[in-house]
Amino acid sequence: MAITDGIGIGCSDLQAVGGTRHILIREWKVDDLVAVAGASNTVFRIQEAGGADANWGVYESKIESSSLTFTASNEGKDTTTFECNLTFNLPKLDRLKAIRLKELEGKCLMIIVIDSNNDANPYANNWIMGISDVYANAYTNYRNQTYARLASIEGGTGAAFSDESGQTVTLTCTQYVSPMTYSAASGQAGIVIDPVNGLTATTD
Repeated sequence: MAITDGIGIGCSDLQAVGGTRHILIREWKVDDLVAVAGASNTVFRIQEAGGADANWGVYESKIESSSLTFTASNEGKDTTTFECNLTFNLPKLDRLKAIRLKELEGKCLMIIVIDSNNDANPYANNWIMGISDVYANAYTNYRNQTYARLASIEGGTGAAFSDESGQTVTLTCTQYVSPMTYSAASGQAGIVIDPVNGLTATTD
């Protein structure tokens, strides 16, 4: 990729805040339809077989507890490895949370992290783990073995009444491109979070 321009920093960049607003997770399916524009670091389609909307679970977390981090290292020539980690906290141990987390075990995942910065589209500031167009298998919708996965769950009841009951979840992936952004093509609905329960979402 040729160097055609530089990087500027504006007032809105200096006012950016940390943390996340929404975490969307789904399992990769064999016949998922994914389209990537590598030059713009954008995913512009995430659908299920036949062009149906892809379904996601929306995971809430304790405010100011979740973060997406990534570390890049150059492996020589044109290869740069990005180690990505998403960590979020679920307060209070309970059976339903345990069931939802068990659903992540041993699965190949794709994740959309929507950060805390708002613009005209509240879901525009998003970052994807588990989708990449670098070293993709031919004709397989960018399924290139760089899926996201459940790395660890740490938690407990605490001892003192003031201790926290809950668990911290870490999802991870190793990929060969920096986290991309999902930006729906013209005429598509994009990210739609259920307005009733807020715990399911779709993309197209």
